[in-house]
Amino acid sequence: MAHQVENMFAVGATPWHGLGHVLEDAPTISEAIELSGLNWDVGVKDLFTAEGEDASSLARVTYRKDTGRLLGAVGPRYIPMQNREAFDWFQPFVDAGECEMHTAGSLCEGEKVWVLAKLNRENSEIVPGDEVAKFILLSNSHNGTTAIRVGYTPIRVVCANTMAAAHSCTASKLLRVRHTRNAASALDAVRDIMDNINADFNATAEQYQFLARK
Repeated sequence: MAHQVENMFAVGATPWHGLGHVLEDAPTISEAIELSGLNWDVGVKDLFTAEGEDASSLARVTYRKDTGRLLGAVGPRYIPMQNREAFDWFQPFVDAGECEMHTAGSLCEGEKVWVLAKLNRENSEIVPGDEVAKFILLSNSHNGTTAIRVGYTPIRVVCANTMAAAHSCTASKLLRVRHTRNAASALDAVRDIMDNINADFNATAEQYQFLARK
């Protein structure tokens, strides 16, 4: 399955794969956690060799606490960012009326997750009739393959393909945060520089408008 979607919700248009809960109005943070199927926690287990030797100084393994499914091998200092923490990061923006929850879900049985909010601002019009919406994306892997990524993107993430597009799009302004004990503090710092990221995002839209005129 190209979409790799396990569970998700979306506000507005139905995703191309037709999966998930489709809503007319944006949910609250607590509602979004339930609708996206992300109301579970991640744990970390030590690794042992077949002979019983402790290998946790080299690597550990993450797992879903609700199903027990192993998610991936991670480094010995890896600290999981819980799904609840990903949603809570958006709470100040939602409380300030800056954005609304738009899509969220899990891929590959929880190995990767994302939360996407739509900014309550006018879309950028590149050419007449061609508007680009502005979203805030927080994507995370629980299998150790990617860092936490957070920032602005013009891509509406609804599957593995669109998540990859958001990560690789030159118009996206995403910062990487490592899975360490300082991850929560680093994410708090990202909020403080979002205005600068937004200025860069707007400048990219202006470049597209210039190119379209040519």
